[in-house]
Amino acid sequence: MKLTCLDLEMNQPSGKIIQIGAVIGDTSSGVISDRIRIYVNPGEPLALPIIELCHITQDQIDEQGISLEDAYLQLKEFHKNSDFMNPVTWGGGDSQEIYDQLDHEVRKDWCFGRRWIDAKTMAVSRMIAHNDKIYSGGLSTTMKRYGLKFQGRAHDAQVDAENTFRMYNHMLYLMRTGSF
Repeated sequence: MKLTCLDLEMNQPSGKIIQIGAVIGDTSSGVISDRIRIYVNPGEPLALPIIELCHITQDQIDEQGISLEDAYLQLKEFHKNSDFMNPVTWGGGDSQEIYDQLDHEVRKDWCFGRRWIDAKTMAVSRMIAHNDKIYSGGLSTTMKRYGLKFQGRAHDAQVDAENTFRMYNHMLYLMRTGSF
């Protein structure tokens, strides 16, 4: 089954979306077949801590950034390659964040469902089931705990979406093999 994994980067303190990243991954083969990274111009200067964390520059936003509505239309077209309406996210809420920030008229043609698959909740649930110590680590730390290596630079939405797929697919593997 092909699924969309989605991640966002946001400016602070406004919380406006500045980058959308997504991948289409096949849960049978573990292969990521498509990737997308979209810069969104929030109509405000980027906060210095966000520039340092995400390595997204004001010039990138000014030159490559598009409106959230146009970014959503690109994402919607990309998502057509998925076999399931709801996206996979790390921590949940990214698709809802896009919905909340979109213009009311654009929301009428929403491509995602009302829910998402939260890979972080799956990983924490497995820790609970196995009486493992529960911690509040991020994606990279959790992947390491499961013997996976985070690939790429964190806080790039496309890279984070790719690693979210890898982590989620590993959880599915554990389920398939009875090790969940």
